[in-house]
This record gives sequence, C-alpha cells and structure tokens, in this order.
Amino acid sequence: MPGPRLPPALRPADRIRLIAPASPFDRRQLRRGVEILRALGFEPLVDREEEARLGFLAGPDAKRARRLQRALLEQESRAVWSIRGGYGTVRILPMLDLDEISRHPKILIGFSDLTGLLGCLADRGVVCIHGPVVTQLARIPASQRRWAVDLLCGHALERIPLGRLRKLRTGRTTGWLAGGNLSVLASLIGTPWMPQLDDRILMIEDVGEPAYRLDRAWQQLKQSGALRSVRGVVMGQLVGCTPDGGRHGARAVLERAVRELDVPSVSGAAFGHGTRNVSWPLGVEACLDAGRGWLRLQAGTLA
Repeated sequence: MPGPRLPPALRPADRIRLIAPASPFDRRQLRRGVEILRALGFEPLVDREEEARLGFLAGPDAKRARRLQRALLEQESRAVWSIRGGYGTVRILPMLDLDEISRHPKILIGFSDLTGLLGCLADRGVVCIHGPVVTQLARIPASQRRWAVDLLCGHALERIPLGRLRKLRTGRTTGWLAGGNLSVLASLIGTPWMPQLDDRILMIEDVGEPAYRLDRAWQQLKQSGALRSVRGVVMGQLVGCTPDGGRHGARAVLERAVRELDVPSVSGAAFGHGTRNVSWPLGVEACLDAGRGWLRLQAGTLA
C-alpha cells in the first residue's frame, strides 16, 4: 500500500459539499443534517441536482458520477459528505477517474454503500472517513458528532471510542484500517473495486440481513482468499439482522465465523446503521488490543 495521502484538515467555517452518489434521500432528514453541520461550525453546500430521483437511484448513473467527480475536485469546498447510502455507488465506480481524485486528496465521509469507493481511494493512499451520512447525524449522540469534528479537524487523537468491546480472540496486532459493510465487500469480489484486505484490520458492519446471508457473505470473502492475511477483525453493529439473539442469532453466527480466522478480534463496536456510528479513518495504521478491548491510531489522519 502506498504511504497515506493525508487530505487537508477542516477549519471552522469551511465549506462541505453534500452529495447523493447512490439512493434518494428524505429532504426533512437532509434539512436537519444541514442544521447540525452549521451548528458544528461548517457551511454545507448542496445543489438541487442532488434531489434527482430515478427509481431507487438519485438520478442517472452518468449524472451522479459527474456530480461526485466534480465535488471531489472542486476548489469551492474542502470536504465531501454523503447525504445517504442506500444502493448505487458501485454502478458509477467505472465512470470515476480515481487516479485524478487521488492526486488531489480531499476528505470524503460516508459509509455503507460507499464502502467500495472508500476502499478504492484508501488503496490509492487517500485517507477517507467511515462515518455517519448527513441524514443520520440527528440520530447519533452529540459526543459522536464532536468526535467526528475532532477527526475531521485533524486534532491529536489516539483511541477510537468504540465502546465496550467483546473479545472473540485475544491478542494484539497492528495493520491498516479497512472494510465497511460486509455485504457490499462480498459483492465486490472479482471486480476491480475490491479493496485490499491483506495486512489490514478489518472493520465490518451490516444491516437488515438474516444470519445465513451474513455467513454467506463472510464465506464468500474467506473462500475467495480475501481474508487470508487479515491481521485482526472488529465487528460493529448488525442493525435489524435476524434472528436478533440466541446461539443461532445473526451476531452469534458471524462471531463464530470470525473466530475461525484465529486473529485478534472483537465484537460490539459502536459503528454502523444504528444510533451509534463512531467515525474512523480508512487507510491509517492502527493497533488493536483485543484482550483489553481498544483500537488505537498509530499516526495522524489528516494534514
């Protein structure tokens, strides 16, 4: 992996471009998110084009790709924040000039359906932020919003506040942070957009999947060889995944599968689709102590 290219950190009153690279969004949730960003000291910019709808997509692929490319390269804003995930980012990956984007690193924030895009940029050395989308900001605690601001503003940070972690396999390991949504990762196998997972600490979460589909996604990753050199695993939230509990529940099934890798691993981290979504950087080296239950950044995340 190339050395990390650190995007410039944000400063008070900086402009943040809001984009919808995948699905349409609820306008009321967007307005609330805009209010929160302003209260945090930033100036959000959003064009009417982002309100386009084409079935389950926020407009035609080519137009979404142009909007995203333009946002990541423009001088008018210093960060790009996804309004919503949903589905559709993978459709526009072939239309993006990722090499050009990586030569001009800018902060990109999002998660879930953006997993592929975040991973592609991280593999090119650009540090990205796996964090709440704009329409989720009103649902997460104020403390997690403050943490996100500290991360985006390049403040000296060490341990990522992932809450009380449940140990699956003890041990300590270091590696580059990678991952995101488990189902999206599995869907990228065999494509040019599959992120590199060798020597990584893999962070995974998911939403609305039954236990067998989580296991299927994990087995697809494992049997493809993508997990052969993973150094550690951090499981986040599995919101709405069924069954909710018990020996054959979604979390128990995935935890057993993760244990089989026999690398330091923990479960229950506070990131994902629920009311907790702690931001963390992709493409940054970190240390996981699974026995003590913490994840510590080894270096700064932004310039």
